[in-house]
Amino acid sequence: MAKISTCSSGKKLYLSEALAEEALLGAHVQFDFAQGTGPIAVYRCDDCGYFHLTSQGLINTKLKDFLASGDYKRLRQAAAWTSKLKHKY
Repeated sequence: MAKISTCSSGKKLYLSEALAEEALLGAHVQFDFAQGTGPIAVYRCDDCGYFHLTSQGLINTKLKDFLASGDYKRLRQAAAWTSKLKHKY
């Protein structure tokens, strides 16, 4: 696979499915997505051959399990406090 830094889709590239899934979980920790918004899955792009996040299709199993876990709730709360403290100081 040739090394490329962009995709014709304009989406961010992830070199592996595992890295894309890690980014998917991280996005849900960092951003407070409203119900039914934000990325829910990863896919291999037919154009560039790398992985992207998508809000289409079925929810990724790892994301589904993560959102139901106590870990997600604790990490989301920590991210919210970090954001508040950044803006305060």
